[in-house]
Parts: sequence; structure tokens; C-alpha cells
Amino acid sequence: MKKLRIEKYIHHQLDESFTVPLGLIRILNTLLPSSAIDALNQKGLGLEQMVLADRLNKPYQASVEVEEKGIMKTVSITLL
Repeated sequence: MKKLRIEKYIHHQLDESFTVPLGLIRILNTLLPSSAIDALNQKGLGLEQMVLADRLNKPYQASVEVEEKGIMKTVSITLL
């Protein structure tokens, strides 16, 4: 099963890295309310695009700036 690698960077230095199964994204895509999916899409993190990229055997990568515990971080998501 494919996975997503999620990496968090602070000032271009890797702070944290982990993977989640793509199946979890499929579940979230069906369970989350449309308002949450719309908010993720507006940030550039399209759950449906992740699933579609897997289905079409295409690459997927996205990044977004977030504030976590008062610290600005860049979160990068890559389909493995």
C-alpha cells in the first residue's frame, strides 16, 4: 500500500518526518465534512487529488505554511 510522507520544516531545516498510509487519506476523504475538505483545498492540500494521483499512478507533492505552537513551519506532503 502506498504512503504519504509528511515532513515539517522550520527555517528550511527538517524538524519532523513521518508517513501515513494512503488508505487513511481515502477514509478521511469520505468522513470529513465538506467544509473541512474545502478548507484543506484552499490551503493546497487536496485529499481527492492525492487519491486520484495514486489511482493514475502519478506523482503528488504539496506544501503549505502553518503555525504550530506559535512557530511557523512548512509542511511538505509527498506520495511515495
